[in-house]
Amino acid sequence: MKEFYEFDEERYQKKSRVKGYIAIALIFTLIGGLLFYAISPYITDRNGKSGDDGRGIISESSNPNAQNEASADANKNSGIKIGSNEDMLIDRDNPVADIAAKLEKAVVGITNKSEVVVPDMFFYRQQVQEVEGYGSGIIISEDGHVLTNHHVVEDAKELFVIMSNGETVKAELIGSDAQSDIAVLKIEPNNLTVAKIGDSSNMRKGDFAIAIGNPLGHQLAGTVNFGVISAANRSLELDGRTMELIQTDAAINNGNSGGALVNMNGEVIGMNTVKFGGGNVEGLGFAIPSNVFKPIAQEIIETGKVSYPQKPWLGVYIGEITAEASQEYGYPQGVIITDVEPDGPAAKTGIKPADVIIGMDDKELKTIDELREILESHEVDDIVDIKLWRNGDEFTLKVKLGGMNIYE
Repeated sequence: MKEFYEFDEERYQKKSRVKGYIAIALIFTLIGGLLFYAISPYITDRNGKSGDDGRGIISESSNPNAQNEASADANKNSGIKIGSNEDMLIDRDNPVADIAAKLEKAVVGITNKSEVVVPDMFFYRQQVQEVEGYGSGIIISEDGHVLTNHHVVEDAKELFVIMSNGETVKAELIGSDAQSDIAVLKIEPNNLTVAKIGDSSNMRKGDFAIAIGNPLGHQLAGTVNFGVISAANRSLELDGRTMELIQTDAAINNGNSGGALVNMNGEVIGMNTVKFGGGNVEGLGFAIPSNVFKPIAQEIIETGKVSYPQKPWLGVYIGEITAEASQEYGYPQGVIITDVEPDGPAAKTGIKPADVIIGMDDKELKTIDELREILESHEVDDIVDIKLWRNGDEFTLKVKLGGMNIYE
């Protein structure tokens, strides 16, 4: 039985060495695989792009011009295209100088020739005198459309655009909107430099910004001012209207209106519009965001005007009869008609001054707020039942609601 328990030591040692080599090979193979997995996100292809997105997923190769080509395709059939698709190719060593050099030809001066009536102190009569106003503008299309402020071109008898090389060309006013303070002019296209329009929603407080324009007139044309975005979305009341503006400390002065506020990619993200505080305040300049002016400019180019939403309108002037006034004067509590707009919906239906609205849509009505709430639940051209009190009698009239511009 000895032979049964005995074994060949040399043969066993050979087998053991083979098993050891296999184990070592497996260990190194495993270590090599882990190292490759760890460094694979940093292995790049010939274009310098990562072949792995860091999650073990191989990324597709990309075309550096794909975004511009897609944007161009999207605009092929949209009529006039606002803004350039060209890359600015900014030199990061001195972006401000590079941006100014590339964009200054797209920022122009504007001269507004108008007439004012002035009194003659010696002959006690009025005289008409021609005056000139100055501002800035931005070339926004290859067809020669120039963006500026409404207040730059307001009451113009003639308009001229002063190009960056000093050439003066006559301009046509396509349309102007006082509410948004946006206007569009048209000049003859002649190898124009078109500004690239950026996305103003990407701006953050503290981002660098450049203001380009003609402060104090055309002698200082193409002035470049550098600063930051002080507030990305500032809501301000200007001349009775509310405007959403970008605030910047880049210097904006008279004549800068209509000029460009530019980000560090060389994209126009705002149109310089107003400075607060006059000469006693510095660093409070405001610009209309590009995401606001771009659709308005597009509508002006296409239609010559800007259409705003309408709200339901009765065409009446009103007051409120309180419970105390009701007891004192014998009128029911409700909304009294103080005057009626000629040819308005109420007048056409027979509503008169001194009528009291006491109900609408089968609801009792006592306050102006209640009337406003019911009207706002309707659309223009809706027909509503209005319950009225007149000289002690109560009756109901059907009124077709008109439409009134929201900003009137």
